[in-house]
Amino acid sequence: MGRWQRYWFAEGGRHACAILRIAIAVALIFTLERLRWTWPAGAPGSPGPHPVYRPVGVWMLLGHHEPAQWLIELLWAAAWMAALTMLVGAYTRVASAVAFVAGVSLAALSYAATKSWSHQYNVVFVALLAFQGARGGDVLSWDSYYRRAKGLPAIDVVRGYQWSVRLVQLAVAVMFASGMFHKVLHGHFTLRWAFSDNLRHHLLVRYDLAGLPRPAIVDWMIDESWRYKAAAALNLVTQTVPLAAIFLVKRPVLRACAGAFFIMETIALGVVMELWNLHWLPLAAVFIDWDALLRRRDVAVTPEGWRPPRSASIFVIAFVVYDVVVAFAPGIDQRLNTYPISAFPMFATIRAREPLSEHLPYSVPGVHFELDASQPLPGAAESLDYSYRTLIAVRDRDELGKRLTAILADARAQFPNGGVRSVRAWLTIFETPAYPAPARFEAHPLAILGECDDAGCRSQLQAKLPAGPVDYYADDIPTKRTGTPPRKGPLYIVQTIDGKPWVIFASGQRLQ
Repeated sequence: MGRWQRYWFAEGGRHACAILRIAIAVALIFTLERLRWTWPAGAPGSPGPHPVYRPVGVWMLLGHHEPAQWLIELLWAAAWMAALTMLVGAYTRVASAVAFVAGVSLAALSYAATKSWSHQYNVVFVALLAFQGARGGDVLSWDSYYRRAKGLPAIDVVRGYQWSVRLVQLAVAVMFASGMFHKVLHGHFTLRWAFSDNLRHHLLVRYDLAGLPRPAIVDWMIDESWRYKAAAALNLVTQTVPLAAIFLVKRPVLRACAGAFFIMETIALGVVMELWNLHWLPLAAVFIDWDALLRRRDVAVTPEGWRPPRSASIFVIAFVVYDVVVAFAPGIDQRLNTYPISAFPMFATIRAREPLSEHLPYSVPGVHFELDASQPLPGAAESLDYSYRTLIAVRDRDELGKRLTAILADARAQFPNGGVRSVRAWLTIFETPAYPAPARFEAHPLAILGECDDAGCRSQLQAKLPAGPVDYYADDIPTKRTGTPPRKGPLYIVQTIDGKPWVIFASGQRLQ
C-alpha cells in the first residue's frame, strides 16, 4: 500500500470507532433538541405565513416548492428515531444514514427563509457525513450484543475502522482551521486581523449593535488595546492547533492536547461571544486514541496482498477534496449551497479603517427598525436590528417588500400581545470613536429603506442611479453631501418625499 492508503486504512480503531459513534449520536441529539427549540419564525414548518423561501442543500432537489407539513413531521420522527438507534448501536450504518438525511434536511430547512445560513449545526452534520459507512457497531453496541447472544463470533474487519475515525477528525479540525484561514486571508495573509482594533469593533457589533449587555470579560477586554489584540491572537492559535491532530495519529498524548484546543475554542466562543455551541463538545472524542486508552491492542491480522475496499477509498478521496475546497475557497460554500459542507468565516471580516496600525473611528451600516404597536415593546427594535442587519444588502424593491413582510410576521410572533401594526426600516450608520475613547456605538438614522403594514409594503428604491446632482452618503460616513456621487464604494442616495427622507438608490455595499 502507498502512504495515503496506510494513513487512512491503518490497523486498529475498532473501539475508537464505536465510541465515536456514541459521541456523534449524542451531539446529534443535542443538535436536534436545540433546533427544535430555536426553529425560526417564517421557516417552513412554523406557524404563520412563509413569504420568503429559498431551498438550501438537499431541498434544491425539489426546486422552489416548499415541503409539505407531513414531510417535515416525518423527518422529525425519522431523525429522532435514527439518532437514538445510532446511540445504542442497532443497525448502525442504516441508522447513521437515516440520521444524516433526516437531520441535515431539517437543519437546512431552518435557513430557508434567510439569504445565507449560519454555522451552529454544520460541524455535527459534516462529522456525521464523514462517518457514513463506518463500522461503528461492531463493538459496544446492540448489534455486537445480539451477535454474542446468538453465539456468533465478534466482528473485527481488517483495517476497517481507522478511515472513519480519521475522516471525522479531519472534518472537525477543518472547521476551525477554515475560520483561521479566512481571518488571515482578509488581512492579506498578515496578522492584521489580530493586531488591529478589529476585535474591539467585532465585540461592539456583537453586543452594542444588538442591544445586548456586554459580559464582564468583554468590558475588560475592550478597555485596553493589548487585551483585545492578545485575545485575537490566541483565537488564531486555538483555531489552528486542532488541525495538527491529523498529523499526530501515532502520538496519542499530543493528539489529545490538540483536541483540547477544540474544546477551548468552543467554550471561548460562548464566554466571549455568547455563542454557546455545547452540542459540539462530544465531537472532541475523535481526538482521543480510545483503543490505546482502553488497552485494546489486539487487531485483525492483515493478509498478504490486502487492498482497501474501492468504495471506501473513493468516499475518502471525494470527501477530503470537496470538504477542503469548500472550507477554504472564499465564498464558494454559499454559492454551491451544498449544506452542510461549508467554510467557517465567522468574524473573519476586518472591522477597522485603514491604516490598521492606527486607532481610528469605525462605522458600520445597518438597519434600525421602528415598530408601531399598541403598547411599548422594550428591546424589540434592537433585537430586530441585529437579527435582520443584512437587510441593508437588499437592492430590489420587491425583495425588500418580501423581507419586510417576513420581519413584520416575526415581530408579531415574538410579541403576540404587543399589537404590532407596522414596521419601518431605517438606513442607519453606527459609528464608534477611536480608541482610547469609550467603546460605544452612536446611531445615525439617515433615511427610510421601506415600511410594511397590513395594507402592504412601500419603498422608493430604484434600480438606476438618478441623473444630476443628488443628496448622498458615501463610504459609510454619516455626513450628507450634495453633488455628483462617487462611482465606487458604499453609496446611498436619499430624497425627501412627503416630508420624509427615503433611500432611492444604494450600491457598493460591503457586507459586514
